[in-house]
Amino acid sequence: MKKDSDSLYSKEKKLKNMFDHIAHKYDLINRILSFGIDLIWRKKTIHLLCKFNKKKVQKILDLATGTGDIAILLANKFKHAFITGLDPSDKMIKIAKQKIKNNFFEKRVQIIQGYSQNIPFQNETFDIVTIAFGIRNFQYIHDSVREIYRILKPSGILVILEFSKPSNYWIKKIYYFYFHLVKKIGNFISKNHFAYNYLKESILSFPYCNRKMNKLLKYHKFDTIHIQKLTFGIVSLYFFKKKNDKIHFYNI
Repeated sequence: MKKDSDSLYSKEKKLKNMFDHIAHKYDLINRILSFGIDLIWRKKTIHLLCKFNKKKVQKILDLATGTGDIAILLANKFKHAFITGLDPSDKMIKIAKQKIKNNFFEKRVQIIQGYSQNIPFQNETFDIVTIAFGIRNFQYIHDSVREIYRILKPSGILVILEFSKPSNYWIKKIYYFYFHLVKKIGNFISKNHFAYNYLKESILSFPYCNRKMNKLLKYHKFDTIHIQKLTFGIVSLYFFKKKNDKIHFYNI
């Protein structure tokens, strides 16, 4: 068990270094590789979140916030909420903070460094938790989901936007060919061969797609609100609600 834990820690450290290295070109590469559709996916996420959330929102946590795109969209939509973005990468955080400053959200959005398996907040702090293209990078995914459950308020909402695998045969063929191009273009622009090799492998090997994501969250006492495939099923949106079970938490 210790060997497995050491291996996960080593991989997590390597991923942090990777994101630090590509941070300055991360947004540019995302726009190029997705043809700008990633912006539409994020906006769709916020639109549906507003539809499914019926309660007054005070605090939102954006995990794996990266360069802060979702945090900024949340601040635009939830005018009276305080948003926290959490990410391991120092350089991603630096870019996110500058973007937040440029959008004049410094009073309502804070970006901090940290990991999803050890969220530095008290029990039942947040009304909403969002994760956009980050959950497949969680090395301690069960610990991370338990932490999300802990810091969400009763009936709080968890939103996950993540790559998935299309079911249509021809779309799947195009999808796999596209990732071959992604690897080459990403490597060329970023000059980081590990980064876009990892991107391809992390998406194609991520085990918690569609029904398995639903099963994972149900196991951790979340109720499913809504699951929706976008752009021929290459990404999926998942909305879950924390059950109101009475569980004893241990404060960190």
